[in-house]
Amino acid sequence: MKMHLEPHLHTVMRHWRILFVLWIVLTILSTLFGSSSLIASPIHPLYFVLVMLLPSTLFLIFSLITAHSLFAELFLQLKNLIFKQDHAPNLSTPLPVRYIAQLISNATWLTILITTLLVLFFKFTFQHFDFYLGNTFTESQSTTDHIVHYLNWLPSKLGLIEFDDAIIQASFQSGKLADEARSMWAKWIIVMILMYDIVPRLLVFIYYVIRALRHQKFATVAVSDAVIEDAAKEKPLVIRAPKAPVIGDGHYRVALDITEQTTLPDDVVRLNDIETFQQFESARKVEPAQWIEIMIDGNLMPDRGILRRLIRLMNQAEKATIHVLTDDPHQTQMWQHHLSSIIVDGEAADYEIK
Repeated sequence: MKMHLEPHLHTVMRHWRILFVLWIVLTILSTLFGSSSLIASPIHPLYFVLVMLLPSTLFLIFSLITAHSLFAELFLQLKNLIFKQDHAPNLSTPLPVRYIAQLISNATWLTILITTLLVLFFKFTFQHFDFYLGNTFTESQSTTDHIVHYLNWLPSKLGLIEFDDAIIQASFQSGKLADEARSMWAKWIIVMILMYDIVPRLLVFIYYVIRALRHQKFATVAVSDAVIEDAAKEKPLVIRAPKAPVIGDGHYRVALDITEQTTLPDDVVRLNDIETFQQFESARKVEPAQWIEIMIDGNLMPDRGILRRLIRLMNQAEKATIHVLTDDPHQTQMWQHHLSSIIVDGEAADYEIK
């Protein structure tokens, strides 16, 4: 039986593209208005750069560790508000939540940073700005000098900027800078934002774009081109080793790669990132479960990654039940085929949405 993408899936993807374009346009307009209002002479170059670097860097680290993002949450809430009909289980995105969060978050931050950089470039080109490293505490001048040198180290090694120490010292005196010094500070600010803000974000964004494209390529081929003649004869994605005997205690309910937008019972633990998953798995290795229920988004394509995580969880329990949340018959058939190759005695799969 040949499997094709349903028309509603094309509609959902079109909605995603429309909303994403509107989101980027709104981000650009907001950044243009905000940055144009905040950039005023004189500029404290170090303070300005740190204000640009620290929030972006902290949010990047947070999103990489937790696989969640404030921008992604806002985007998904806006999507569910505008396109309410897409909120049904069979209209969920086929990408894992961690990919969605990183793509939206990094695309938004890159838009903010690049827009701010362009605003700075045009303002420095067509307007006169002065730069002043003044401090309320005089003893903080040495700290300012050290931080500037630390930030200069990598760009100077790459030959992006050469900075004269005399310019730094002259900048502690208001209104004493020559045109050449002001030009140097303007270039310094742009290089710092480019080197420490935009480049790291761009690398992370490219990485997740490649991961998402690879996942989407597999999903598209599996849905639109797969022909299942005899499921029993097909080679399974994952070969499960024999399950060791387990004697456990307690009942646990977990969810794999299900977004926060999907309402689940309060006792369900979401295992959407590597750290949370490993913590739960380690705890069950010490204290195995008597029964574990695992909820998965059936609208995702079954790949080796999620099948292996399912096996790792089921290996830590006497009994296991996998709840596949989807009302798409094609997706249900796909999951039935792949789960049948990894489920053993004492384990079951449930395809009824409750």
